[in-house]
Amino acid sequence: MTVSASEPVLRPGEGAQPLLSVRDLHTTFPIRSPLLRRTVAQVQAVAGVSFDVRPGETLGLVGESGSGKSTIARTIIGLETAASGSVVFDGRELTTLSTSDMQSVRRDVQMIFQDPYSSLNPRRTVEEIVREAWEIHPGVVPRGRWREEVKDLLARVGLNPDHADRYPHQFSGGQRQRIGVARALALRPKLIICDEAVSALDVSIQAQVLNLLQDLQRDLGLTYLFIAHDLSVVRHISTRVAVMYLGRIVELADREEIFDRPTHPYTQALLSSVPVPRPWDAPERTEIILTGDIPSPADPPSGCRFRTRCWKAQEVCAEAEPALEPRAGLHPSACHFAEPLDPSGPGPREQSPGA
Repeated sequence: MTVSASEPVLRPGEGAQPLLSVRDLHTTFPIRSPLLRRTVAQVQAVAGVSFDVRPGETLGLVGESGSGKSTIARTIIGLETAASGSVVFDGRELTTLSTSDMQSVRRDVQMIFQDPYSSLNPRRTVEEIVREAWEIHPGVVPRGRWREEVKDLLARVGLNPDHADRYPHQFSGGQRQRIGVARALALRPKLIICDEAVSALDVSIQAQVLNLLQDLQRDLGLTYLFIAHDLSVVRHISTRVAVMYLGRIVELADREEIFDRPTHPYTQALLSSVPVPRPWDAPERTEIILTGDIPSPADPPSGCRFRTRCWKAQEVCAEAEPALEPRAGLHPSACHFAEPLDPSGPGPREQSPGA
């Protein structure tokens, strides 16, 4: 099929209604007194997060450990309860569903977990692990075809179909994660949430699993919410990228915009920490060293949550929390002073955090 010059070429997800729409999501965890077991404070793990995931795209969710990425994933699939906000998947509001109704949604929303060693039941064979989904959701695959379907799934994810009777301990870490991918595919879902799906693997194995996920997306029309803290992995697989800090999204844009023209100071700091193979070929690269520690999510700073570590911080940053909106003529960024980094200007290392 050819596309005429007058027809815009759409990237995955463009021009389509969101498959997943998250609006102003809050998820908190209580801190209880060790004596009276009363709730004395709340950890704001997710604090007002909003984003869309459109059919066929991969939204990368990136940030440091403890930023709330995995909590968002667990809230979407109902493993954690939202304190407030909205999660709409395929036209259904998930935060108000009963447990039984939520189970029916999980047929279309599957998850690949971080640790391939603990996420598989060591007492069950690969066939039993994969077919468990059909036992919980009858009607997806006829019982008489279970064995054949398991072998087809194993072949699709690059495993030997004849190994269906083996146990997880008989496989390597990369092979175990492929079993996790096969289990996620068993119900033919519309959305797969990859929660640090390759972070526990060696770099060479990471590349193989990432390429597998991309091939499956192309062949099966899958949509991914891809959670990671490794920026190189996110850049390889994502269509768009959302950057999180202390429970909030601070920047959201297409992959090229995030990596080539980041406007939020935190995103700029993250990208500056990524090693480059040939640093002498990047003389204009600005190194950003953040001072201080990440504040506690139980007692976040007023205003902008990043201001205690930001070299641009001023009075307004402590008084008003910046909204995630287009700034500097570019993509949405939650910073009062958002702008692309100027390599020729004064370096962030020469400035101390304000406010």
